[in-house]
Amino acid sequence: MSCSWGYTWHGRYFYHSSFFWLLLVALLAVTVVIFLFRGKNNRKKQCPGCSCEVEEAFLRCPECGHGLKSHCPGCNRIIETSWQFCPHCREPLRTTEALNLNKQKKI
Repeated sequence: MSCSWGYTWHGRYFYHSSFFWLLLVALLAVTVVIFLFRGKNNRKKQCPGCSCEVEEAFLRCPECGHGLKSHCPGCNRIIETSWQFCPHCREPLRTTEALNLNKQKKI
């Protein structure tokens, strides 16, 4: 009489059951998803002025001094310099003259 503790599950060999393989694949899929999401958060931005790596929290580039973020004139919250409208108070951030100059430069 032999006892096979830990190797069978409801009288069947656990490693040969489809439940084991389904559980294993599900755990691997969750691990891959977590790994991919953590990798995206750790990526650094590039400065538009000098293309060096800068952290998300930087207001200015430490290499060239290019402004990465500014304050909204309406609500005084920190915003990206490339935005045209504040997402918090809907204040237009660029005047029509500045927008026209940007359009002329692109042409």
